[in-house]
Amino acid sequence: MGVCALLAGIAYGATRVATLDQIALVITVGVVVVSLATYVASIRRRRHDRRAARGRVRSRAMS
Repeated sequence: MGVCALLAGIAYGATRVATLDQIALVITVGVVVVSLATYVASIRRRRHDRRAARGRVRSRAMS
């Protein structure tokens, strides 16, 4: 369903934008933004997982 919405958005945008260059720019910027957001989320998750794993090791050693 998301793919259909994306294609519909692209088709609508193509009718509203005068040049293909503008469409390519918007799509490229969108891909870069999504990629950066995914990368940052991955780093945060990795740090969280490492902290959680260290906490478990300490608690097992203390018992």
